[in-house]
Amino acid sequence: MPGGKETRLLHLSEMEKLDKTLFRLEQGFELQFRLGPTLQGKPVTVYTNYPAPGEAFDRHKFRTLSWHNPAGKEDDSDKYCKLDLQISGSYQYYFTLGKEKSGGGYIVVDPILHVGADNHVLPLDCVTLQTFLAKCLGPFHEWEDRLKVAKETGYNMIHFTPLQKLGLSRSCYSLADQLEVNPEFSSHNKKCTWSDIGALVEKLKNEWNMLCITDVVYNHTATNSEWLRMHPECGYNLVNSPHLKPAWVLDRALWHLSCMVADGKCIAKGVPPLIESDQHLTCLRKIIWEDIYPKIRLWEFFQVDVNKAVQQFKTLLTQGKMSTKSDPNQHLQILQDPDYRRFGCTVDMNIALATFIPHRYFTYPFKELTVEEEETMINQPDKACYFMAHNGWVMGDDPLRNFAEPGSNVYLRRELICWGDSVKLRYGNKPEDCPYLWAHMKKYTEITAKYFHGVRLDNCHSTPIHVAEYMLDTARKLRADLYVVAELFTGNEELDNIFVNRLGITSLIREAMTAYNSHEEGRLVYRFGGEPVGSFVQPRLRPLMPAIAHALFMDITHDNECPIQHRSAYDALPSATIVSMACCATGSTKGYDELVPHQVYVDQVDEDIVAVTRHCPTTHQSVVAVCRTAFRDPKTSFYSKEVPEMCIPGKIEEVVLEARTIERSASPYKKDLHFINGLPNFTMELREHIQIKDSKIIKQAGTAIKGPNEFVQEIEFEKLTPGSIIVFSIASKLTLAELNQVLYRCEAEEQEDGGGCYNIPNWSPLKYAGLQGLMSVMADIRPKNDLGHPFCDNLRSGDWMIDYVSNRLISRAGACAEVGKWLKAMFVYLKRIPRYLIPCYFDAILVGAYTTLLDVAWRQMSRNIILAFGGTLRHGLIPNLLGGGTHARYNCRDAVWWWLQCIQDYCKMAPNGLDILRCPVSRMYPRDDSSPQPAGAVDQPLYEVIQEAMQRHMEGINFRERNAGPQIDQNMRDEGFNVTAGVDHETGFVFGGNRFNCGTWMDKMGESEKARNKGIPATPRDGSAVEMVGLCKSTVRWLLDLSGKNIFPFRGVTVKRHGKEEMITYDEWNRKIQAHFERLFFVSEDPADPNEKHPDLVHKRGIYKDSYGASSPWCDYQLRPNFTVAMVVAPELFTPEKAWKALQIAEEKLLGPLGMKTLDPDDMVYCGVYDNALDNDNYNLARGFNYHQGPEWVWPIGYFLRAKLYFSRLIGPEIHAKTVVMIKNVLSHHYVHLERSSWKGLPELTNENGQYCPFSCETQAWSIGVVLEVLYDL
Repeated sequence: MPGGKETRLLHLSEMEKLDKTLFRLEQGFELQFRLGPTLQGKPVTVYTNYPAPGEAFDRHKFRTLSWHNPAGKEDDSDKYCKLDLQISGSYQYYFTLGKEKSGGGYIVVDPILHVGADNHVLPLDCVTLQTFLAKCLGPFHEWEDRLKVAKETGYNMIHFTPLQKLGLSRSCYSLADQLEVNPEFSSHNKKCTWSDIGALVEKLKNEWNMLCITDVVYNHTATNSEWLRMHPECGYNLVNSPHLKPAWVLDRALWHLSCMVADGKCIAKGVPPLIESDQHLTCLRKIIWEDIYPKIRLWEFFQVDVNKAVQQFKTLLTQGKMSTKSDPNQHLQILQDPDYRRFGCTVDMNIALATFIPHRYFTYPFKELTVEEEETMINQPDKACYFMAHNGWVMGDDPLRNFAEPGSNVYLRRELICWGDSVKLRYGNKPEDCPYLWAHMKKYTEITAKYFHGVRLDNCHSTPIHVAEYMLDTARKLRADLYVVAELFTGNEELDNIFVNRLGITSLIREAMTAYNSHEEGRLVYRFGGEPVGSFVQPRLRPLMPAIAHALFMDITHDNECPIQHRSAYDALPSATIVSMACCATGSTKGYDELVPHQVYVDQVDEDIVAVTRHCPTTHQSVVAVCRTAFRDPKTSFYSKEVPEMCIPGKIEEVVLEARTIERSASPYKKDLHFINGLPNFTMELREHIQIKDSKIIKQAGTAIKGPNEFVQEIEFEKLTPGSIIVFSIASKLTLAELNQVLYRCEAEEQEDGGGCYNIPNWSPLKYAGLQGLMSVMADIRPKNDLGHPFCDNLRSGDWMIDYVSNRLISRAGACAEVGKWLKAMFVYLKRIPRYLIPCYFDAILVGAYTTLLDVAWRQMSRNIILAFGGTLRHGLIPNLLGGGTHARYNCRDAVWWWLQCIQDYCKMAPNGLDILRCPVSRMYPRDDSSPQPAGAVDQPLYEVIQEAMQRHMEGINFRERNAGPQIDQNMRDEGFNVTAGVDHETGFVFGGNRFNCGTWMDKMGESEKARNKGIPATPRDGSAVEMVGLCKSTVRWLLDLSGKNIFPFRGVTVKRHGKEEMITYDEWNRKIQAHFERLFFVSEDPADPNEKHPDLVHKRGIYKDSYGASSPWCDYQLRPNFTVAMVVAPELFTPEKAWKALQIAEEKLLGPLGMKTLDPDDMVYCGVYDNALDNDNYNLARGFNYHQGPEWVWPIGYFLRAKLYFSRLIGPEIHAKTVVMIKNVLSHHYVHLERSSWKGLPELTNENGQYCPFSCETQAWSIGVVLEVLYDL
């Protein structure tokens, strides 16, 4: 990848609000805001709260970004405003149209983590974290020995659960004092302080290359927090939150009922102290409905005092205070009493207590009284302020809603999963709403940020987001590159993005233990494990694409049950391997590696086998990990001994790692009461960097096919037992021809081999038989998650498409068949999963294969194509049709000049491009009359082949096609098989052809006997075709330059005159063309121009002729787009003013939406609609005779736009700026077509005004190639 700054482009669109879209960037990147099509030409202003250089970040301070115009002119399509991103965090932008806000979003800039004494960078994807439960670490002076195990086993980050003083429950996340170190870390002679912990953290960073993070808990505090008693306003109590009064009354009533049940006082009513049946629940429900609920009269908190309201209404009515006009849309609404007194207001309520929940929702620090006596306290502020709401979580609740605020009935409806050891904190909307709490938590945050490199946001989804924003802003002021991780339980990626965007979360915790089987575990790796195999090496300047949150992928988090309980001891190794193969940050919890069998509290191959592939785009090496999971205990569950074979395309270089979980003789496990201990009867049998023959897991590795470019191995496993893993390093290669078969091939190509493209019932056939046909459809389905598409329905309904993909390739020879076998092996396991999952996994398999194959294809495209065509040279020409390599037709005059231009372009653009001139060309026909020679029989350097082509043209080419007659062309007349080409010695123009053949790209031969045009070329273009003269001039000028530098060994060509051989130098040839071109090709605007041979045939002036010296002179004067080719390759032939005038006429008359009209619409034979099936008596139309007489071909538009761009620079900067805008507008049509085309290409041609032509080829290489050339010139 070339050096330079990484730049991302964010195109703004009107009314596009991207608050739920994640854009991740790195420090050092440049972000450019550019105008999308909907905003061009409009007054747009962009604002951001990213600080200006030298300023501190203020979330609420926005500044205006200035626009940059690279061209120096006001050009909406090119201008941009930018941010140089040097500070990590979350930043907002928005833009306005005039004074109206039109759209906006967020950007998240990742922190840069540094470790070691030299502060080297630790990439985010390289983080390997281990969680330690701090309360289990013991006295502080013993920590270092315990933590060293993490260092020696390869972890580079430690996550400590909270280190603060804990509450009475001793839960890791119920903190009694956020500012005090847990006194349990102190020993009898040494008190542990924050400074001691900070010194250890620094030692781990500098000496152990390990970073440390810890939790911050903002949402709650321990019930026994001393500061909470001094500041009860920090919780949701009945004074500052009177809406909780009904819930408190219900909570107390249920608590008293709970005590009665526990004391056995409800046995007579069918509820014993131990509730263990549905009957008990039914009786309990009866007590609540008939005794408790009527007694506490909750409805009175929501009802109106009717008598009082009626009296108030009568008073107002008698006073005449009436509305002048009633509004039928206004309905009577009952307002909630803000103090929640009985008979204050009403709300429709439907309470159903399905189960008895013996949790108290509120603190109650006083002596227990009767329900009635306790209720009197809710109106006594000095007591009610200590009735505080506990924290907890609500299943399926909106995480952006605070469930303790007014408007929520979570406490009343008993929907909270309550944490009875903590109190939910009440921050309000700003620091002024609860000054002590904000100040206390700010100090807590500052202590944490001072001593730790990162934080884990505990209970992030329930923490008020504006509070977390404030606290993280505080933390980043002390530590700019703060690493922020969080675990969200929103169940929705868009909601996740809101938290990530606003808080600047670096990594979201994802857990392998959430997978319910190995298929799901493989999906988690695919989803969160980094870029897929085969991802392209991207350019440094590219669009900013939406991202998914960076993952911290953990085999297990500290608050879940261990895998030995949940799965089996055998699963620890394969699941840890699967997590390790993910290309993202990974982590574990202390105890997992040690096989602790209890919880320490706070690519899918088959049913049990997962294969994960990692690919390095730099070294092109791939690593495949095959893991056999053990979600069930192998001793008590059945596992098949027959493990399916795997086909791996490529050569296995070595077994990087193989390991098995095995049981050994040892005393049975006994839980140690003082230390956390693991299972003694399990161990790992591990071997690294061995040859495949030395593997104990592989029985046999057979070579299915071996050739010069392919090597595929079939792996047969012997001891891939549950709990085993094996990791291979591999390499692979396919030829370009084979890649074409695997990736592409349209219907007609497939039919030649007796096949066809796959036809999807109730939809349509695929455009390509190869993987591109499938990928084009899936590219539309995937972002919309359109599982109802017929494509997905076909996959769910049966295996037809799956079998087609693999069997089509297996039926072919060589490496294609091996790719097919590999796919078939993958699909064997795909077929075993539930049908509804098949579209998802089918897509996953093909995406990996497709992107890898594309990468291989791009790397193989090379100069070999040029050399291969050079090998076919005969008569000084390149063939028009290859005819299978044995029946080539040399009946086109222009192909050789296009080939020579390609060589010139390659030499100028490719690194060390001139080296190709010395490369050997294997000649198929060393002489005109040679029989086909095998490769290597006669080799010549390319420069000699080039010289031969030039020499033969100057000598003159005249021959009759081999096998002339209907056997090679059933339409051509006899004279058409005579091929002539040469160079006019006076003008230097290349010429050739006759009126019965068509030797240029406009090669339509008449086919209709009914219209009497059979055997007559529609566009013979004999004489000197303008683009061929330009291509010849370009080549001659180039060879003149090379010979002057002694790079090309020939100074010119020779001719025989009067029996003598004479040299015509390239300099002389070049000057002849230059001197004659414009004089003979330009149609002067002066009617009396003496250079004009046929003034009576002129019907447009200021243009360039399409040819010179045609057998039908009027053809010379037709306006066609071919002259623009000459303008691009040989611009020195044109006077800029004349060229610009001709281009303006071409733009007015010939330019279409996608292509160029091939003939002037004012011409009497113009017809813009091509219908090759029409056979009538119309000479100009029958059987597609008008192929090049009006339809809009795409490829000429590239040369037209390139010519406009070149000459606009010569005309002046203002014209050039307008031309750039015009070119971009034209190319926007091609972009839209490419996006929408299932062929993923541009068509051969369209009918007039861009209308679809059913007889056009749907995608052609030159159509897309010329657009790439325009973009290159831009």
